[in-house]
Amino acid sequence: MFKRLSLYTLLLCLVPFFMWGFSYQWHGNGQLTEADYWLYLLTETGSVPYALITCAVFALIFGVLFKNRKQWMLGVAVMAFSVVATQAVKTGLKAVFKEPRPFTVYLAEQTNQTTENFYENDRTQRAVIAKNFYSTQPDTPAWLVNHYENETGYSFPSGHTIFAATWLMLAVGFTQLLGNRSWKAKLLVGIIALWSLLMLISRVRLGMHYPIDLFIATIFAWIVNLVIFSFLQKKRSSS
Repeated sequence: MFKRLSLYTLLLCLVPFFMWGFSYQWHGNGQLTEADYWLYLLTETGSVPYALITCAVFALIFGVLFKNRKQWMLGVAVMAFSVVATQAVKTGLKAVFKEPRPFTVYLAEQTNQTTENFYENDRTQRAVIAKNFYSTQPDTPAWLVNHYENETGYSFPSGHTIFAATWLMLAVGFTQLLGNRSWKAKLLVGIIALWSLLMLISRVRLGMHYPIDLFIATIFAWIVNLVIFSFLQKKRSSS
């Protein structure tokens, strides 16, 4: 269990490692391509309220891993606990560190203000400020302006990353716990791994996060789910 969860955690960590290795940094939206719109659509699967739909879809798809309905329902309870626990960790860390997002730093620099000034406003006012500024930027498409309006919270750590990493840990954890080696289980893990990797990439490409936000979020998802599945594995072996 530990090795498998750690292996997939390392896979996700390759994204921030790659960005650090090549000194990749977001410097405005002049670097956007048509492919980034598809990354935006994918990143929205981790945004409220669409994340709730994602959770429901994954919970249903995960049904292929379980032997019967009762086992699946217990699994859904574990999924819900894992998602809530990791999001609680994310919320707590954001409240403590209060790190600005890349796009808010850029906004402040371009308007000769400070990020402190921006975050002194409530979320409604921040949304208006973000919309007014980025609507005037020719390299920022309307869909991204709308995303900035809705994502004016803090940067560290990444909520979308911890969400995606958690679902990958759940897929890997359940396949290991249940000893499911079927092609359906392997396909499920593969699809969620790809979705998770693209989620991490999208957060930096769209100016929402720094690589460190992705890395720490991934590590916390690993820690929380390692505790959960270690407990479940111990309980299963003792029953």
